[in-house]
Amino acid sequence: MFFEFDLIVMSVAKNVDEHEEKLLNMILGEIPSSRIAIICDRDGNILWNSVRDNTTSYLSVDETKDSLRRSIDSWKERDKLSSKIGNGKYAIVAYDKIKRITLPLPNGHLLFVSLEGEEFGNVQNIMTIVNWVNANMGL
Repeated sequence: MFFEFDLIVMSVAKNVDEHEEKLLNMILGEIPSSRIAIICDRDGNILWNSVRDNTTSYLSVDETKDSLRRSIDSWKERDKLSSKIGNGKYAIVAYDKIKRITLPLPNGHLLFVSLEGEEFGNVQNIMTIVNWVNANMGL
């Protein structure tokens, strides 16, 4: 299933910048609980997809795209409140099998990461991602 997904994504991978590529490498290279990392634009177009070796997706390609669209819509709604409460930094959704983090990136793209494992370790991993983005991309 991911083979088809990788072909779709790799054909548009040139749309990510150097910092985004480093971010994806850091996530999959240094965070053992990371399963999937995706960068998409605000229209839901997948710009880059990285999948940890031997990872089986719980969702089909269409379900993943639908999930991305829902995340994007949620961020658009959050943005409406930014003048009152500030900009959103990240969102975490916990499921039984995975934890999902989404982060808006400074260039308008959205980072979408799937992690598995115990809660406490994932909080540390999530903050590693957030801190890297803040230090290297000016979140």
